[in-house]
Amino acid sequence: MTFDFPVPVLAAADFWMSKWLTPVWFLGVGILIGLVLLIAFLVLFYVLSKVPGLEKLRRDGSAHTIASITTLLLGVSLAAYLALSADGKAIFTADGIFATDEWAMISVASTMMLGVIVWAVLFCSSPRFLGELRALLFEGVGRYMLSTLAGLAAIGLASSFLVDKPMLAIQAIPEIFARNDRTYPTFNIDGSKDDKEAPFQLLDLVYNASKLSSIEINSNRRLLLTDAPSIAEVRGAPQTVEANVPLVWNTKMGASLAPLPMFGGAEVFVQNQEIDSAQLTIRVVTAPAVRESWTFVLVATFVVIFGLLFMVMQAVSPKVSAIALSAAKSELSQPLPMILMIIVSLAILLFVFLPFHTLGEDIKLLKDCGVTLILIAATFQAVWSASTSVNEEIEGRTALTLLSKPIHRRSFIIGKILGVVWIVMLMFLVLGSVELLAVAYKPIYEARESSLDQPTWQVCHQEMLQTIPGLALAFFQSVVLGAFSVALGTRFSLLANFTICFSIYLLGHLTPTIVESAAGGLPLVEFFSQLISAVVPNLSHFSMEASIDADVSIPWSVIASVLVYTTIYGVAATLIGLLLFEDRDLA
Repeated sequence: MTFDFPVPVLAAADFWMSKWLTPVWFLGVGILIGLVLLIAFLVLFYVLSKVPGLEKLRRDGSAHTIASITTLLLGVSLAAYLALSADGKAIFTADGIFATDEWAMISVASTMMLGVIVWAVLFCSSPRFLGELRALLFEGVGRYMLSTLAGLAAIGLASSFLVDKPMLAIQAIPEIFARNDRTYPTFNIDGSKDDKEAPFQLLDLVYNASKLSSIEINSNRRLLLTDAPSIAEVRGAPQTVEANVPLVWNTKMGASLAPLPMFGGAEVFVQNQEIDSAQLTIRVVTAPAVRESWTFVLVATFVVIFGLLFMVMQAVSPKVSAIALSAAKSELSQPLPMILMIIVSLAILLFVFLPFHTLGEDIKLLKDCGVTLILIAATFQAVWSASTSVNEEIEGRTALTLLSKPIHRRSFIIGKILGVVWIVMLMFLVLGSVELLAVAYKPIYEARESSLDQPTWQVCHQEMLQTIPGLALAFFQSVVLGAFSVALGTRFSLLANFTICFSIYLLGHLTPTIVESAAGGLPLVEFFSQLISAVVPNLSHFSMEASIDADVSIPWSVIASVLVYTTIYGVAATLIGLLLFEDRDLA
C-alpha cells in the first residue's frame, strides 16, 4: 500500500487576535479575488469592444435574443448535468454543497447567475458603456460599495501576518474543483481454509488521511480491517465490516472511528472471517487540505455576480440606470442611512459583550439579533426611500418634469426599485461586515469569560460562515419589501406605505401559523387563510432561526429557492407598481 503523509493543516498562532482575524483574512482575500476577476472582465470587455459586428448586434436588438438563447441553453445543460449526475450522492464538494435531488432550484438560480455573465459579455463591451464606466464605479452608490469592498479586502490583507501558512489555503483552491470521489477497484479477499483463520491481506490503497472527508466500505462477507498483519501488532481499534451492511464514516464522527488508518506510514490489512471469498469495495471522498478555502470561491462569486449585475444595469438600460443611481445618490446624501448604520453597528458590538444568559449559547442570539436588526434597518430605509423618491416626487411634480423627457413610466418604476435595491445592498455590505466580525470574535470572548480553552480559528470561521446565508436571506426579504414599497409609493403617502408594508411583514411571517390554525375550521376562514398565503409572500422562508437553533448551516438549495422566490415576487411587485402608476395623474 502507498500512503501519502498528511499535509499540515493551516493553523493560526495561539494569539487570540490571530484566531479572530484568520476568518477575516479568508473574507478579505475572497473579496480581493473577486475584484481581480472583475478587472479581468473589464479587460475582456475592452478587447471585445474592438470586435467588429458586436455593436451592430446591440443596436438592432439581436444581442438580446442571443443573450436570452445562450442563457437558456446554458441553464438547460446545467440542469441536465445535475439531474443526471449519478446515484444521488452529494456533488461539487467533499462535504456536499447540495445533493442531486435538489438540482431543480440550484439549476434555476445558477442559470440566473450565468445569465448575468452572458449579458455582461455582450452588452458591457460596448464603447458607450466603457466611456461611462468611470462615473458608474466612482460616483454615488458605486463608489460607496467599491470603497466598502476595498476596505474589507485591505483589512483581510493586513491580517496576513497573523495567519500561519496562508499560502496553504490559497494552494488548496484548485483542489476544490478537482475530482473528489473515488471508488477503488474491487478487492478479492480469500476466505478461511482447513478450519484455520484466513490470513490478513494487505490492500493496495493510495489516499491522503488529512484530506479524507467520508469513507464507505461494502462487502458481501464479514471482514476485519486493521493497520497491522496481526491483532497483536495493531495500533488502532480494528473495524468490522458486516456482510452486505455498508460501513460509513465521515469527519464529524472523529478520526478515532475511521475504518482506515489516519496516521502517517500506516498500512491497511483485511481478514475474511467467513469461508467463502469476499468482494470488497471502498469509496472515499476527499476534501481540500484547508476546507475553509471554499470561502474564497463563495465570496469571490458574490463580488463578481453583483459587480457584473451593477454594470449590466448601466449597459442594457442606461435610462433605468440613471434613475436608479440618481435615487440611490439622493437618499445616500441624507443623514438617515448613516444614522441607521451607526446605530445598528453599535448595537451589534454591544451584543458581543452583552450577556444573554443562555448557558453558553449567546452566539446564537448574537446571530439572530444582529441579522434581525440589519433586516429592520434595511427595510426601514427601503420603505423610506420608496416613499421619498416616488410619492414625494409625484406630489411635488418632479416626476412630471422627469417623464416629460423621453423616459417611459415603466423605466421610472423599475429604476426606483433598482435604486432601493442598491441602497439595501450597501447597508448589508457595511452592517453585514460588522456582524461577521462580531460573530467571529464571539467564541473567543465567550471562552475567555468562561475560563475555557481558546477556540480554534476554524470554530470562529465556521460561526462566521454559518451567518452569511442568514444575511443573504435577510437581504432577499428586504428586496421584496422594498419592491412592494416602491409599488405602493405610487399611490400612498409615507405613513400609509409604512403601515401596509408593516402589515405585509407581519402577515408574511404569520402565514404558516394562519394556514395551520385555519385548517379544518370554518370554510370561510380557511378560504381567507389560503387567500392570504397565496397573495402575501411567505416571509418565514427568509428566516434562519431554525438553522440557528439546530446549529447547522442553511443548505444552498434553500438559498437558491429563496432567490427564485424573491425574483418572482420582485417581478410581481414591479407589475403592481406599473399598473398603479400607469394611469396616475401627475399633473
